[in-house]
Amino acid sequence: MSLLTEATVRERARRRTQAEGVTAEYSLRRIASVQRLRYDIFLSQTIRDAEIVLGVYEMLTELGYTVFCDWIEAPDTDRSRVTPATAAWVKRKMSVSETMLFLDTQGAEQSRWMCWELGWFDGKNGHVAVLPVVPDNVTYYAGREFLALYPVVEIDVDGDIKIARPPAMDGHGTIEFSAPNSQTFRRWQQGSPEFARPKPVGESPW
Repeated sequence: MSLLTEATVRERARRRTQAEGVTAEYSLRRIASVQRLRYDIFLSQTIRDAEIVLGVYEMLTELGYTVFCDWIEAPDTDRSRVTPATAAWVKRKMSVSETMLFLDTQGAEQSRWMCWELGWFDGKNGHVAVLPVVPDNVTYYAGREFLALYPVVEIDVDGDIKIARPPAMDGHGTIEFSAPNSQTFRRWQQGSPEFARPKPVGESPW
């Protein structure tokens, strides 16, 4: 399995924007979206990553997953303003989503909305995984801070997505890999979210 790279995602997005003759932001606004009762994936992302978001959305929907992305369903929302109405609307969409994929990029580090979404969804549902988009020369993803508590999305040999359990580390720095350490997205979606979480090892470091 491998990680999703920026070059792969951006190339996919650029093929679409060049064919349409528009920017990634405008392409996201133009995508026809059917209102659904349920979604496979709530894609937590930031407006700073328009091209990456478009490429990831294209990939996931082509794989057959139903994806909620707020740019598509509410393109005119002012994301710079946090209001009770906006928060309530996002909660409703998270409530009808089976899983959350947290799109981790350099832009995501600055997003307060994404952290709020992750915390709410984890407490409500638990099926949270990190979808890192990494530079081409990166082959290993180490989740920053609290993101290390969640499983990671990887690409399998058939181009589909899998959920991989990150290694666990005890208070002495010993790393332990649990087996099996990955499963298909559909199996993870339908099973217990705890399967893919890193398991505590030995003594707590706190």
